[in-house]
Amino acid sequence: MDDSTLTYDETIRWLFDLQFVGIKLGLDNIRSLAASWGDPQRRFPVIHVAGTNGKGSTCSLIASALQAAGYRTGLYTSPHLVDFSERIRVDGIPIGEERVVEYTRRLRPQIEALQATFFEATTLMAFQHFAEEGADVAVIETGLGGRLDATNVVSPALTVITSLSIEHREFLGDTIAEIAAEKAGIMKAGVPCVTPNRAEEVLAVLRARAAAIGAPLHLVPPCADAPLLRDLDRMECVLPDFDRPVEIGLTGAHQVENAATAAAALRILATKGFPRLTSGRIAEGFREVRKRSGLRGRLERLQGTPELVADVGHNPDGIRAMLESWTAVRDIKKTDLVFGVLKSKDLQGIFSVLTRYSPRSITLVQAVSHDARSLEDMLHEARAAGIEAEGAGRVQDAVQQKLRTAGEGSVLLFGSHYVVGAFLQEWEKKRDRR
Repeated sequence: MDDSTLTYDETIRWLFDLQFVGIKLGLDNIRSLAASWGDPQRRFPVIHVAGTNGKGSTCSLIASALQAAGYRTGLYTSPHLVDFSERIRVDGIPIGEERVVEYTRRLRPQIEALQATFFEATTLMAFQHFAEEGADVAVIETGLGGRLDATNVVSPALTVITSLSIEHREFLGDTIAEIAAEKAGIMKAGVPCVTPNRAEEVLAVLRARAAAIGAPLHLVPPCADAPLLRDLDRMECVLPDFDRPVEIGLTGAHQVENAATAAAALRILATKGFPRLTSGRIAEGFREVRKRSGLRGRLERLQGTPELVADVGHNPDGIRAMLESWTAVRDIKKTDLVFGVLKSKDLQGIFSVLTRYSPRSITLVQAVSHDARSLEDMLHEARAAGIEAEGAGRVQDAVQQKLRTAGEGSVLLFGSHYVVGAFLQEWEKKRDRR
């Protein structure tokens, strides 16, 4: 195939085929790629964020506040929902299609020579794009783990480790302490690290790592007051070091912790070369986080009556937090749930959470991914948990069927990015044709 004639769609297909190379934890490939491109990651300060839950929202809150303060801000997150370009943004604007094609054409010989992975290739693209766009700062989310994650070639100004729980045992370890050790690998000597984690088995690991390398560890104080939810898309909460309640364009107790973590990180940044990060600018960024950062899939309201909302909660902690927010402002008995997850997710734990609620219905769908949990398996697990659920072949069919009978109730679609994303791709194509 002639690389010079590749379209954007063909380029994206080629990139996604790299996923079949699998996951390679290690820094040799990305170091080689970055060095051959002049180490673009050294041309801007970096806030490096690892964690299990909340890292995407925390990254977006930090990036939005930096933008509100007038700093040109790169944001690298994964996975995307609708289009690959969402992963790499500058001031909320996704990377252009022509630049993805150009970078891929230049990278392809190196990717093939090194047998580099999809994530290694896209991480290099993000670094180069931010450098070429003249970013004042970049917020970089790790992919898997931290210590051996491809993003860990940066020399950050600040690191953040969000809430931790058991995940990806095959790569990160079987215990929370082992997982914490992998995440703590993003810490750097002399570089402040911010974390909301308070479990002693996690803190012991983080403190030991911080002490060993001389990294100041800042613990985020818990927020004493419960948030005041205004609706699905906004709430007010009392954050440390603010003299008045802060409005946040997200909802839920888990998002209060993310906001407090982001605020603590931003306060430190304000003393490290970012003086425009005042309380007012931080509050503005938090209020406008969805618009400024492009954050999607966090109780995102797609239409009114009948109401349709999408959320990318896909593990027990995330789904518990989502449903706590939902039931604070909506009637769960008038809610139809539609969801599906990947094989790697704790389905028994998810169903354990769902047994505490009484939705109008539960429909299970299979994610559009080679790593999807099968519909048969999910239905079997639901029966074992004593949950009455039905199955549907396609997420689009399941949602449309529930919308037809929802009346004044709601349909809540959640789960894997590959479930929510597949739906949104078709939903937005139909909307654009109207």
